[in-house]
Amino acid sequence: MNKYLAYIRGQFLPLGYEEFFACMEAENIKYRTEFSENQIILLESAGNPSKAASRCAFLHSLLKVVAIGNVDESISITNDYRLDEIEKNKSFCVRANRIGKKQTRISRVEIERDLGSHIYKKFENKYLNVNLTNPDYQFYAIIHNKKFYLGLKLWSVDRETYRKREPSQRPSFRPGSMKTDFARALVNLSRVREGDIFYDPFCGGGGFLIESSILGAYSLGSDISAEAVLSAAKNLKKFSEGDFAIIRSDSRKSIIRKADAIATDPPYAIQSSTHGKQVKDLLHDFLLESKTILEPGRYLVFGSPKRIEPEKIVKKVGYEIVSMIDARIHKSLTRRIMVVK
Repeated sequence: MNKYLAYIRGQFLPLGYEEFFACMEAENIKYRTEFSENQIILLESAGNPSKAASRCAFLHSLLKVVAIGNVDESISITNDYRLDEIEKNKSFCVRANRIGKKQTRISRVEIERDLGSHIYKKFENKYLNVNLTNPDYQFYAIIHNKKFYLGLKLWSVDRETYRKREPSQRPSFRPGSMKTDFARALVNLSRVREGDIFYDPFCGGGGFLIESSILGAYSLGSDISAEAVLSAAKNLKKFSEGDFAIIRSDSRKSIIRKADAIATDPPYAIQSSTHGKQVKDLLHDFLLESKTILEPGRYLVFGSPKRIEPEKIVKKVGYEIVSMIDARIHKSLTRRIMVVK
């Protein structure tokens, strides 16, 4: 068993935690969580969580833990771990990052220097050299509450790839479209796997379908609006990395008969249209219809205004609530994300 640290982005923490755990489940990676708090998930696994991490929108980086210890006036290592990845005659650097307020007397530069010395001595038979600009191996020290976690960086998020797919960058822009990182997170919460049929019954501009296609799913979308269907098709043609199909259909009477995962964002914002249907009624009817489509034991994810209490509708329809995550988007909207099965 190896020890890993998942470093979650500071914004929307509960969503970041749930997304990482969902991706671990989707990739069938067994693990044991030691703790998850303050942007840190410390876990043990015999597998490699890198593939799960690479899916995540709200994960900053994934580290394979090398050492854990205390830090105040100086560094003291309490746990040291084996690392077989290091090859001879390579370069490395150590970077440190604090979570929260500074609570140590030693500076970040001193921490990086001392932990760099530890790495150099630990792998002295590998003849490593320091390279601060373009190293072969990057080690990160996450510091919180006078404790540090030092690990080899296995993966870190590339924010630019998400920015390129933002709604404003798509060929067909639709107002009210969900930001790309949120769309990816909701798709991840559905535990969609490569080769699965993924379905979004309120596809709008196709943001969820783009993300599911990048993950290797067959992306199937529908919308009652002909304009939305055309918009999604244009966007998928540019960004899709797999097969997709988009049809005009009412989510309450869908012609789709099977899906392995469903994630969607039903209309509820000012810019969106419910075509004369009350939001609660629309949500109820969509959930009822989805039960005839979703494969047993699989997941459905949707966003909804917190104020309409979507959990009550979920229970009425007969779904099991797996998790419920609130994310404050702006002053007048807190989005409640429901994960059900």
